[in-house]
Amino acid sequence: MRRKVMLSMITLLSVFLSACRETQQETTSTVEESKPMQIVETGNTKKQEAIPEETTATTESKEETQETEPSDSDKKNIVVDNLELLTAYGEAYANFSSIDHRNRKLKELMTEECIQLNGIDVETGIMLESSGKIISIFQNEEEEAAVLLECQQNGSTVRVLLVAKVEDGRIAEMTYNTLKREY
Repeated sequence: MRRKVMLSMITLLSVFLSACRETQQETTSTVEESKPMQIVETGNTKKQEAIPEETTATTESKEETQETEPSDSDKKNIVVDNLELLTAYGEAYANFSSIDHRNRKLKELMTEECIQLNGIDVETGIMLESSGKIISIFQNEEEEAAVLLECQQNGSTVRVLLVAKVEDGRIAEMTYNTLKREY
């Protein structure tokens, strides 16, 4: 009988102590950095906005040097070159008959490092089909871009946002985001 009383007292004490204990919750915070982007292409219409030329002057020991950023025409050429690259990139992701077929198209557009990081050089044999179109292409002045796609993948409509960084006329970094409509 004493054992039962002692056992029940120990059980009640442990329940009481665990109920009185403070609980700590971990909170994580994320910092998001956003950079302004301008629309470059919507559907079949192409838009290009002029980027103002900035000139800065510096003086060092009585010697005047003038640094000039690339002219408007140089920046427009970069935007047009990137537009062609981003269009090919979006088309490769929107229209393919298998993952291997898509990856073969993407290899031509990416840097070696990006190919390695994203597993583009790996043969998978996955038979996912997609047909779609580019909705919009956005680009900021730091050669970062976003391509919005609407695709039919194995019978389901999927919206995809591709975020990429362009370096030397190739995709150097990329992120694939599937967009889901909640309402």
